[in-house]
Amino acid sequence: MAEGLVLPSRRGATPLLPPPSARSLLLTLAGEMLPDRPEGAWTTALLRVLGGLGVEDHAGRQVLARSAAAGWLERERVGRSVRWRLAARGQELIAEGVRRSEAYLAAEDEWDGRWLMLYVSVPQQQRTTRKRLYGGLDWLGMGNPTPGLWVSPHHERSPELSRLIRDLGLENTAVATTGPTVGIGMSDADLVERSWDLAELAGQYERFLDQEEGAPQPEGADAVMLTYLDLLNLQQRFMRRDPQLPGALLPEWVGREGARLLRERRSAWAESAHTRFWEIVDGVG
Repeated sequence: MAEGLVLPSRRGATPLLPPPSARSLLLTLAGEMLPDRPEGAWTTALLRVLGGLGVEDHAGRQVLARSAAAGWLERERVGRSVRWRLAARGQELIAEGVRRSEAYLAAEDEWDGRWLMLYVSVPQQQRTTRKRLYGGLDWLGMGNPTPGLWVSPHHERSPELSRLIRDLGLENTAVATTGPTVGIGMSDADLVERSWDLAELAGQYERFLDQEEGAPQPEGADAVMLTYLDLLNLQQRFMRRDPQLPGALLPEWVGREGARLLRERRSAWAESAHTRFWEIVDGVG
């Protein structure tokens, strides 16, 4: 871990969620900070901040290289140093993530009664495709009430679903539709009950609220930056698990209180965190 940057301890010994991967932390860091400046940030600065978040130097270098190979980061050699910036694919990923984050933090509760429904099958031998499909559907907040059927009340996400199906080459085995249920078979309440098991997530939100409300405020610029990035990464992992069901489907949901607290913390720390990150970049350039 890089000397001088250490993430302050704010929560209990029991992790709220499974620990983040190096890739997840890099996505958080790059997605939050790199859009500020088109020229990007130096390797040394990125590794230093990743180190403060718990990513060892060799793991940080590996995940940077893999991100370049995947096409969402690009590097530029300047003398003996390397500078990193978002590639076009990375900009698309970040823009999509920002839209999702804004919706999550806004906690908008309007719903017109329409569902987004996907019927899809993946041949047994295409295990990698199935894994990528399920990961993408989880990110979209879609639930699986019965084999082959995936649902979400967020029908506005149909363009993202379309891209996922197209990217995986599943156009010939998938069909999607939007609309309300019509009183045949499962009701809206049945779809919620059978699509999502939210008991564990509710407990994680409750622990987050208890621990964060009583946590000390970070002191010093480095502590604010690292705490901000850690909280942002936690938000992104909550977002992947939370289908963000409207009040009409889930009237009392602790996740809305969790989103409120995340919104307050982000508002308080964002400016200082960005300022400190670019001070580090400029200091090693």
